[in-house]
Amino acid sequence: MSSPKAPEDGQGGGDPPGDLRSVLVTSVLNLEPLDEDLFRGRHYWIPTTKRLFGGQIIGQALVAAAKSVSEDVQVHSLHCYFVRAGDPKVPVLYQVERTRTGASFSVRSVKAVQHGRPIFICQASFQLTQPSPLQHQFSMPTVPPPEELPDYETLIDQCLRDPNLQKKYRVVLNRIPARNVPIEIKLINPSSLCQLENMEPKQMFWVRAKGYIGPELQRPGAQG
Repeated sequence: MSSPKAPEDGQGGGDPPGDLRSVLVTSVLNLEPLDEDLFRGRHYWIPTTKRLFGGQIIGQALVAAAKSVSEDVQVHSLHCYFVRAGDPKVPVLYQVERTRTGASFSVRSVKAVQHGRPIFICQASFQLTQPSPLQHQFSMPTVPPPEELPDYETLIDQCLRDPNLQKKYRVVLNRIPARNVPIEIKLINPSSLCQLENMEPKQMFWVRAKGYIGPELQRPGAQG
């Protein structure tokens, strides 16, 4: 991703203070209300593909849906469809439809629109907070906690010190620290970062936002 620009003081619709990465996370999820169940989302970085980052669209759509339900429910499931490529030069409008509001479950449909056409649609269900006997995910594997693992910057520095590292990989690794990515990743197998060839087709890692993202996007029971 390209290097983002921080909002100027006194501008940007009341963006929260803090370091750049924290502002990126909090600001991009701070939607502007335009009408009932209608919001506008802005962008603070542009991927190298020159298209909107899909994770940003999902996050903003989920925030829009969460604003139409009560605080005592949490995200239960989310089904997403990317219809068209997003244009990073214009904001995104999020239209929320209150499909159903029940005693235990509520369903919201969200349409993300640019240039008068939908670029993304999703359906989110919200469940009243309560214990459930059902488990749909795999058991948590036995892995080191994130506190015991080096961060990406440390791993990159270690790789760059390797005299056997090929030049083309050295160029790629040197570019990573320049990107103000608001996501922190810690690899379970740190040595895999330097082993850019003959890697297994799967990898485990810890991931979290570097800034506060609010309770709407931190539900451990949410399913994609």
